[in-house]
Amino acid sequence: MSLFDLERELTQSGKKQIAAEVPELIRRKQDEIYAALAEMEGGARPGRDRQRKKAGKIAAAASAAALIAVLGSGFVSPAMAQTMKQIPVVGGIFKLADELGLRTAEEQGLVSNPEAYDEHDGTVLKIREVVFDGTLLSFSLQREGGDFHGGISDYKEVRSGGESKIVYEKGAIKDAEMFVDGVAMKSFPGAYRPDLTWEPSADDDAVLFHVFNNSNGSVPNSTHLPDEFSLTLKITLEGFKDPFVITLPVHKQADRVTVTSGEQKTWNGLSMTVKELEFSPVSTILRLEVHADHEWTDAEKGNLLFEVVGSNGEKGNQIGGKGIYPDRKTVAFDIVLDRFKEAPESVTIKPFMPVFTNPDATFGGYALDENGEIRKHFMQELNLTVPVDRSRIDQLYRLQ
Repeated sequence: MSLFDLERELTQSGKKQIAAEVPELIRRKQDEIYAALAEMEGGARPGRDRQRKKAGKIAAAASAAALIAVLGSGFVSPAMAQTMKQIPVVGGIFKLADELGLRTAEEQGLVSNPEAYDEHDGTVLKIREVVFDGTLLSFSLQREGGDFHGGISDYKEVRSGGESKIVYEKGAIKDAEMFVDGVAMKSFPGAYRPDLTWEPSADDDAVLFHVFNNSNGSVPNSTHLPDEFSLTLKITLEGFKDPFVITLPVHKQADRVTVTSGEQKTWNGLSMTVKELEFSPVSTILRLEVHADHEWTDAEKGNLLFEVVGSNGEKGNQIGGKGIYPDRKTVAFDIVLDRFKEAPESVTIKPFMPVFTNPDATFGGYALDENGEIRKHFMQELNLTVPVDRSRIDQLYRLQ
């Protein structure tokens, strides 16, 4: 279908459905795009090239809003649907991410757009956006082309005879392997290598990758991401014989403020020490250590969690993290959080144990409150508040 035919069908479909009610999900997507339009118009800066690019973004966003409205109407022909699958999300995946840090990175110009890709049998995998603040590396991976019925992250669990297995949709990611300067990350001990994870995005054909840097590069056999390196990603898709291999340069794009602590609390056989907090425009990293007067049980290892709250009451949105056990009585936690909306004057760490659906259980389903959130048994005696220099963090957050 040509662009002319697409425009004609959009017009005709729109006329048929001009009085139809737009579904709530579609309306929310429209609102996101219209908000982006207002932001782009309000933030215009001089410069012919910048104005030309901004005009193109506004036109693309307006077109996408129209496309979304027609999609919600239900009057989309197969040919039109196939054409629309080739149209990328407006403003990139970061723009519509749930993480404030990724949206901020794009707004502040911290994102690089390498357009690095690999192609197999008419299907392209492309890395569209990358941001690295020295501790958290994030990038989006877009799937283009191909005849797929499911999203790039779609799978289902199939149970048979008391056993279960994962079945992936054709074109979905089965495995991802990362190399730094040609060295495979999985060749290093699990506790001492960067963690690679991915999750669905606002676009069914795209995913968000996060790589959390190992905090201690001095540990033997550990791997610590340098400020600049060559990243190679090897992606295996269901239905493809050979993996997709994408290589691109990565460099640190954001400054950080590190707050060294040492605050400590002891209660009921547990001693918690905050080592440091790191702030960037993209992420917040909390490093702490918990020592017990006994060897940790499996139940204790998996169920000690933390809520992190800024002085203004804002709860930290946890993205990931890890726990390393240097000995049987000690756990070193590295917790990765989204950036705070506003720079805090202090950060309070609240350890808790989750409440299970079965009160006597130590694993299984979590009990939920009226808001659908996990019920928590807080250990208030271990709460720790760490003061921070708000002015330095505020300057970091407001960098333009």
